[in-house]
Amino acid sequence: MPDLLLWILASLELVIGLGWIFLLFYNARELSSYPNFVLEGPTTRNEEEVVTVIVPTRNEEATIARCLRSIAGQTHRNLEFVVVDDMSTDRTAEMAASVVEGDGRGRMVHGEELPEGWVGKNWACHQGFRMSRGEWLLFVDSDSILARDAVERTLSHAKRTGKDVLSVFPRGELRGFWAKMVWPVLASVIRLLYPLRSVNDSKGGRAVLFGAFILIKRGAYERIGGHEAVRGDFVEDKQMANNLKAKGVPFEVLLDGAVLTAGLASGLTAVWSSIKRIASNPLRERKLTGFGFVLAGLALFVFPLLTLGVSAISGTATTFFIVAAAISVLSPAAIVAYDVRNTTSRSYGFTLLAFAGGTMIMLGVLRQLLGGASFTWRGRTYLTHTRKPTGFSRGMNRVGA
Repeated sequence: MPDLLLWILASLELVIGLGWIFLLFYNARELSSYPNFVLEGPTTRNEEEVVTVIVPTRNEEATIARCLRSIAGQTHRNLEFVVVDDMSTDRTAEMAASVVEGDGRGRMVHGEELPEGWVGKNWACHQGFRMSRGEWLLFVDSDSILARDAVERTLSHAKRTGKDVLSVFPRGELRGFWAKMVWPVLASVIRLLYPLRSVNDSKGGRAVLFGAFILIKRGAYERIGGHEAVRGDFVEDKQMANNLKAKGVPFEVLLDGAVLTAGLASGLTAVWSSIKRIASNPLRERKLTGFGFVLAGLALFVFPLLTLGVSAISGTATTFFIVAAAISVLSPAAIVAYDVRNTTSRSYGFTLLAFAGGTMIMLGVLRQLLGGASFTWRGRTYLTHTRKPTGFSRGMNRVGA
């Protein structure tokens, strides 16, 4: 290999190594702030507050009954739950009805036909809201499991701190190779792109919620237009967070895996579809930023390993290239260790595959940027190029950018 090329590759490796050092320090700084965002136990009971738990579901026959049982068993007694079956093609409605019919606080809604311009989950949430009567609404994904005191603790915290909205970063329930390899990396990416210090600061430039658990005051929900205002958004929780900040509604995102366990997509096809769905909204109108993000990600995750391989084949591999490749494997492993800890399986061995998980995420984002016209989710295929982000204004979508 020519000396000039070796010098160029070594220089790029040095820059990438400095990038990983920056990310390691940035991650450490974020982790040091997390004790400020841990959900505390309840200090006062709020039994007079009616909470409506709204569960949109579609083709979740394996998880819906377990989810609903966790809701029915809440220590907060003044509670109702509305299950909206979004025209499932499996036994989801039957499994949900088996729980709802045994509890007088539950109601089963068979969803209406999906209107033009709506995403299925958003339409189901909107229908559930129309059936609700609670002063507080709690939107929960149908593959989630709540701790017995989840509603009591989060409601108490929201009232004590004066927040109108509370969301919780869930503990992940991972099954299978692909889920264990990719999801912790994706969680790390979200944590670093949306630091809680900024998210929970009313003047901060970042905004995010986690759709698996959103507790929101009825008045606040109506003020931001509810799910109708984000009807065409594939990542509706992110856009709702944008709308909350734009309207000055006080909200908070907290860490407490003991409150909520979320089942995450498993299997290569499901994980790939999830990546494409998540990438569809935020970067749709910011392609230049998106390409820069992908380029930086691939450089961090892949370039050192490719350089080591090329130099080894040409017989010019040096200790420097070996160390650089090791850094590109061990650095993401160190960062995602926190997110692996926040899973039910705690498969720490998969941290060494974080570089591969990160590469897959970057390729999924790239696929959407290069014209990913559609993705399939819960048995429906959505055409991404025909949808535009919804909200109060075009500028609204830049909040948290």
